[in-house]
Amino acid sequence: MTSKPRFVIALALAALVGGALVWMVFGGSLETYSSPGALVEGKTYRLNAIVTSGSPKDAAAEALTPAGLTFTVQDKDDASKRLPVVYHGIVPEQFKDGREIVVTGRYEKGTFVADRDKLVTKCPSKFQGKPSPSAT
Repeated sequence: MTSKPRFVIALALAALVGGALVWMVFGGSLETYSSPGALVEGKTYRLNAIVTSGSPKDAAAEALTPAGLTFTVQDKDDASKRLPVVYHGIVPEQFKDGREIVVTGRYEKGTFVADRDKLVTKCPSKFQGKPSPSAT
C-alpha cells in the first residue's frame, strides 16, 4: 500500500474513534427534556416540570415507604397538563411545591415511574434574569 491510501484509512479511523468518543462524552447531555403533555407510553424521558400543590410535606419520610414518594407535576407552560410521578430514592432538600424539577424515568399506564435517585431540583434564582437597573 502506498502512503496516500494509508493516510486516508488512518484519517477515517481517527474520525470514527473521535466521533464515538464525542458521542459517549456528550450523548447523555444532548438529550432533550420532555413536558408532561408530550409523553408516549413505554418510552424513557427526562421530565422537566413543576411540582404541583399538595405534594407531601415531609418528602424525606415519604420516600422511605415501600410505595415510594408519589406527587404530581404540571407542565411549565400549561398548568392543566398534569402527571402523577412515583419516585424511589433520595429526595433533594429543596424539593417542595412549586419547585421546578428534572426527573428521569418511564411513562407507564398514565404514571411517570422515575428511576431510583434520578430526581434533581432546579434553583429558581439561577434561571431568572437579573432585574434591570431601571426596575429598582
